[in-house]
Amino acid sequence: MGKDGATGEPMTCSTTTALGAFLTIYPGVSMFKLIAFAILFTVHAAQAQIPAGGIPLTQGDFLHSARVPSAANRARSQVVEVEHASFDQALRIEVLHEAGDPWSVEIGNPTALSVQKGDVALIHFWARGIQSSDETGEVYATVYAQQAAPDWDKSLYRGFSVGLAWREFFYPFEFIDEYDAGEAAINFGVGSRRQTIEIAGFEILHYGSNLSVGDLPQTRLTYAGRAPDAAWRQSAEERIRQHRQGDFTLQIIDSAGQPVADSPVEVTMQRHAFLFGSALQMWRLTSETAEDQTYRAKVQELFNAASNENALKWPPWDGDWGQTRFSRAKTLAGFAWLKDHGFHRRGHVLVWPGWRNLPQSIRDMADQADAATAIPPLVIDHIDEIIQATEGLVEEWDVINEPYTNHDLMDLSGDHVMVEWFQAARRNLPTAPLYLNDYNILSNNGQDVAHQNHYEQTIHYLLNQGAPITGLGMQGHFGDQVTAPAKLLALLDRFGRFGLDIKITEFDINTTDQALLNDYTRDFMTVVFSHPAVAGLQWWGFWEKAHWRPNAALYNADWSPRPHAQIYKDLVFNQWWTRRQGKTSADGQFSGRGFYGSYQVEVRLGDEVFTAPFTLEADTETATIHLDAATNIRDTEE
Repeated sequence: MGKDGATGEPMTCSTTTALGAFLTIYPGVSMFKLIAFAILFTVHAAQAQIPAGGIPLTQGDFLHSARVPSAANRARSQVVEVEHASFDQALRIEVLHEAGDPWSVEIGNPTALSVQKGDVALIHFWARGIQSSDETGEVYATVYAQQAAPDWDKSLYRGFSVGLAWREFFYPFEFIDEYDAGEAAINFGVGSRRQTIEIAGFEILHYGSNLSVGDLPQTRLTYAGRAPDAAWRQSAEERIRQHRQGDFTLQIIDSAGQPVADSPVEVTMQRHAFLFGSALQMWRLTSETAEDQTYRAKVQELFNAASNENALKWPPWDGDWGQTRFSRAKTLAGFAWLKDHGFHRRGHVLVWPGWRNLPQSIRDMADQADAATAIPPLVIDHIDEIIQATEGLVEEWDVINEPYTNHDLMDLSGDHVMVEWFQAARRNLPTAPLYLNDYNILSNNGQDVAHQNHYEQTIHYLLNQGAPITGLGMQGHFGDQVTAPAKLLALLDRFGRFGLDIKITEFDINTTDQALLNDYTRDFMTVVFSHPAVAGLQWWGFWEKAHWRPNAALYNADWSPRPHAQIYKDLVFNQWWTRRQGKTSADGQFSGRGFYGSYQVEVRLGDEVFTAPFTLEADTETATIHLDAATNIRDTEE
């Protein structure tokens, strides 16, 4: 596998054990025969996992019957001869365009049998990459079982990547609905970039209700760089030491202005400078139910930053979603609570420029003859009004959300409206951070090149047109297909070159594989914390009962922590947390190194204990702690 590709490993019996037995019986075997045996054993062991009783769901030989791309400017396909123990031909697809959606080049077949909702099936195939335009050398594709007509509802959707070596894949799934013959299709989407892939040994077997998904072989979800000794880890730790920590010297002065020598000192971190936050359901911040009181307590325990999940989006702000949970009063009260408790507060979002994400009052104007000139001033009015209504409560904004797929207002009135939206925000907020936010920049194994290119082009456009953009929001929604750490770093490097702050704004991992969830939480957090361009990481919810993807939540519905919640807490409040203690020197100094953030300094002088705040920043060298201005704990306690 290439260094950056996500991988899948079939759950097979041990080839190593079998090879050992083989060598014991045949100690004089040649290496060539040994390798041949290894290949055959691995293939046969994997094949043996497929239970009997499966009925082929598509007609004919896949190589010759699969529907292939018809647009010659997009792709070419042909059947080629190959050397492999399990097959001797493969379907080769050459993608000719530079970037596109995966389904822009699609191969596959309709189902030949009717299926019932809940029926179990297994997709099995081999694949390898022949040529890739990606820096990883990997070829990226997606396999999916879907309704063969709009809305293209998908029973299975799995991304995968391959290098030059053949790899075997097993994907069991359940059909989410009933389909007559021909009403569903099994497809491969390979059009994300210029590349050449070969697929062989394809079969899809229908087991109906005779077996469960758990009875079938399944490609284990994993990713390159997951190993404890992966090369990227050491460099990440070095970057963390370089960019997230600094040296400090405290000069302790008594009430007479003299250095305090040989006195015990404790320096304890109170809050990170790096922003660890979550999107929140704002109405819960002022609700007095028992579970919402726990919700608030967990917010205070876990985070130093927060955003609204929905409350500041234009439709709910305009009243389209009703007043029960989305009244302006509840939204403003929620942000006031965050301010009172010291949270950094970001607003999401000023303009989400697709019709379906605009308020009804604007959607009603879409077909008017003067829509192109009548709507833009109303958008500016909205920006002015919502910023002024949240003045002092919201410190930064996502100005635009998801322009790659939500571009109706730009199509209507021109791209220059995006610049005007940033300018309107800046007129109201002279110094606030202003962000462009989009999805699939880091997700899906980093393979959405068309999306990434559009994001980069939009950033260039905004900067070239003088838009006062200061930050780049990358959402960070992941499913089973996660992006390898080395690829994440390459993407952060790519967009870090703009010199703008980067924030992960909507992080979650929607998978039922808890081991994958645990490891990728640790590794994703480590990557982004290590990168100097990243200023914060925000989860898109943290509690199962208040999460759009409950599998991703840090806490179960009963508030019991899931394993990746413990991983989060260990990183943020243990591994990346500073506690130092010792004694002052003869000249009253205490030196150390810590993570950037706010601290409490405790100094013992005789039977008195003094505390004072201290902030460690990148330019901190020496800070003076005057005990006459510090809090005397003994006096306070008495």
